[in-house]
Amino acid sequence: WLPGLRGLTLWLILWLVVVKPGGVTACPKLCVCYPTPMTVSCQSQNLTIVPAGVPYDSQRVFLQNNRITELRADSFGFETQVLWLYGNNITWIEAGAFSNLRVLEELDLGDNPSLRHLEGGAFRGLEKLQSLHMHRCRLATLPHDIFHKLYSLQFLYLQENQLHFLQDDLFSDLVNLTHLFLHGNRIRALSENVFRGLVNLDRLLLHDNRIRQVNRRAFRDLGRLTILYLFNNTLAELPGQAMRDAQGIQFLRLNANPWSCGCEARPLWEWFRKARISSSELMCTSPSQRRGQDLRFLREMDFALCPMPDPGSLAGTTTTTFSTKTPDEAALPKLDQEEYWANYGNEDSSIRCYELDCAPNYDNPAFHSSSSLTVTPSALRLLSLYIVIFSLNFLFS
Repeated sequence: WLPGLRGLTLWLILWLVVVKPGGVTACPKLCVCYPTPMTVSCQSQNLTIVPAGVPYDSQRVFLQNNRITELRADSFGFETQVLWLYGNNITWIEAGAFSNLRVLEELDLGDNPSLRHLEGGAFRGLEKLQSLHMHRCRLATLPHDIFHKLYSLQFLYLQENQLHFLQDDLFSDLVNLTHLFLHGNRIRALSENVFRGLVNLDRLLLHDNRIRQVNRRAFRDLGRLTILYLFNNTLAELPGQAMRDAQGIQFLRLNANPWSCGCEARPLWEWFRKARISSSELMCTSPSQRRGQDLRFLREMDFALCPMPDPGSLAGTTTTTFSTKTPDEAALPKLDQEEYWANYGNEDSSIRCYELDCAPNYDNPAFHSSSSLTVTPSALRLLSLYIVIFSLNFLFS
């Protein structure tokens, strides 16, 4: 009987190694499980709910491309570091639905086109979350506390939704965020406090929106920003102060906007003169004389007729930095429009009048601010003619 006992013992050992007890490595139906790291893959199985039986110590759970419609507080009876739920039919996420996933680092909810609304507190408890994907979900609004206490978040994907408004302090808790993707929405304006708290942001993508107004202090916390995309919006102007706040910018795209290159463009033009960055073109739409020209390459003479900055506008919320009128317009140098544009092609940007007709000290900035008498080139020529006529009459009299 000893040989038989040894054979039975060997069979039991083999069964323990190969078959393994079900309670140790149970895998949900229709899913495939892999060890080291523990991965549960249930993708593309037409699941309508989060399956039961996912091992508690799973590190990666893949539930993408199913038909899951709701996420409730009791949907997740396990812990995982990576959770993919993209490509489902999620319409509702209960507040605190992810609160049991205390070690979650990556959550992908992208491509859920029926997810048009989020409850405040939907991401409660995810204080270790580093990457959050919510692209192409048709989100129209975001609750003011949706990102509350997500202190570890570094990557936030919100592109290609239907967002038309970003609340003040929406991102204020995201002090470690480095990448923010907001392109492909319907955003119309950037307020003073919209990006407050994003002190470590490196990349901000805002292209393909409808932005037409940027507050002069909108980028005041973005000192570490290196990449900014604002192309394909409806911007006519951009405050120079906003760009000065984003002092770390290295790559800037502002093309495909209807830039106005009148006096309101001077702050941005001055910023470009000092900036050492890689930038797209900025084609002027107005005034008509400058249409098709690049704002970056305008010259100082192009702003010779512009008034001085209006201190009152600096405290406002509009993008206009220069006023359109001054109390004493007579103190400004007057140039005939035809003569001004005739001299527009001169390569020396410091020349604002014809050499023989320039008034003394014309290139001195004090001349423009303090002089109360304006003499045009045509007036000088007329005065010279009168002097010649007077001299001839004196000689022959």
